[in-house]
Amino acid sequence: MKTTLPPGPRWTLPATLRLIRDPYATLRELRAEYGDLVTFPSPNGRVVLAMTPELVKPIFTASPDHFGAWAVGTTSVVLGPRSLIVSEGETHKRDRKLLTPAFHGARMRAYGDAMRTLARRRFETAMQPGATVTMQDVTTDITMDVILRTVFGVGEGAAFDEGRALMGEIVRGMSPLLFFSKASHTPLFPPWRRFVRIRERFRAWLDARIAEARARGDEGDDVLAMMLAARYDDGSAMSDDDVAAQLVTLLFAGHETTAIALAWAMHWLGRHPDALALVRAEIASVGIDADPEVIAKLPYLSAVCDETLRLHPIVTENLRMLRKPLALGGYTIPPGIGVAAAIGAIHADPAIYPEPDAFRPERFLDRKYGAFEHLPFGGGHRRCIGAAFAEYEMRLALAVLVDGWDVELVHRHERPVRRSVTLGPAHGVPVKVIGRRAGLRAAA
Repeated sequence: MKTTLPPGPRWTLPATLRLIRDPYATLRELRAEYGDLVTFPSPNGRVVLAMTPELVKPIFTASPDHFGAWAVGTTSVVLGPRSLIVSEGETHKRDRKLLTPAFHGARMRAYGDAMRTLARRRFETAMQPGATVTMQDVTTDITMDVILRTVFGVGEGAAFDEGRALMGEIVRGMSPLLFFSKASHTPLFPPWRRFVRIRERFRAWLDARIAEARARGDEGDDVLAMMLAARYDDGSAMSDDDVAAQLVTLLFAGHETTAIALAWAMHWLGRHPDALALVRAEIASVGIDADPEVIAKLPYLSAVCDETLRLHPIVTENLRMLRKPLALGGYTIPPGIGVAAAIGAIHADPAIYPEPDAFRPERFLDRKYGAFEHLPFGGGHRRCIGAAFAEYEMRLALAVLVDGWDVELVHRHERPVRRSVTLGPAHGVPVKVIGRRAGLRAAA
């Protein structure tokens, strides 16, 4: 085994700015220049990027005690030290075990009707015939509504309106620099000052919701109520600070990301009317008001969502910090070095996905991709805990939209640009609303 690190760029600042600006192209270029393992000099430390499924497998299948969280120093200040994104060891294991039931089984099924109802309500308000609307704005409204209802347990009213406003502010205030550099965490840096002010206001709103949920004393069907009722193996409950940290994490991980994925899906369906027709026919075969579980499992609808997430994964690198040496591709990577699955590179590999830049949902019907080939939510013991929730919401909201409205793209070509810590379509996917589809109008 080689004791030196794989090759890679020398200079931190230009390499980081390049990756922030266009990670899709940068990852491809890094692989072409340096090979399947690349050492990247990030501001939070060196990271070895694994560019193939074969190299990702040892990372995702290694024992959890091999790893810690990446960039704890910066991310914990933004999200809180008990956030699942930054917690490690037994703390991470205990909290993940406690939270997992909120995103699986009967809980997920209970969210389905709310997701579909909230999506339909927002579309009916926004999608007026003849109007030009930006899909990402509408889908952002939907994901906010879903989080407020299913995660925070808030219905209509003043608390709902205030929460919606604060959620938008806090997500927009999460500048990527706050996650890439601890030096940005200073009152001298205006984005940090703004973020701290917004965070304090949001925490006050969140504390009021926690107090209300505790006062109700019932379990409820939302994530907050479940968290308050849940108990660790020793019978203890989560503290309010820990509950707040996980709720902020769920907001950060599940709001803008799902909204962007939905906007991209409409962009691609707008460019591929044959795919749109197949989705609509599949939905019509069961009816849009079928059980949400039935809708979410429709094969072609699922393939459209999977292909969208392949082309535009939620994150382009899934990082973690080594606590023990790891054998990887002929190298022994030492502790203190980061390792990452380069999702953006793997999803664009023509050996796995022929014509990788093309939108071809059929590829997900023709074969089943492995956990190291299609990994929009990461993998291993730190895979996104809300992955099933996000996929469920994406499929149901997309089904409601394509079944109910005819639209035309204003721009046939979109490019990804940095939006806070995520990448979204440059124009937000504006569409002209042609009108309600005849079948739905008759049903209404």
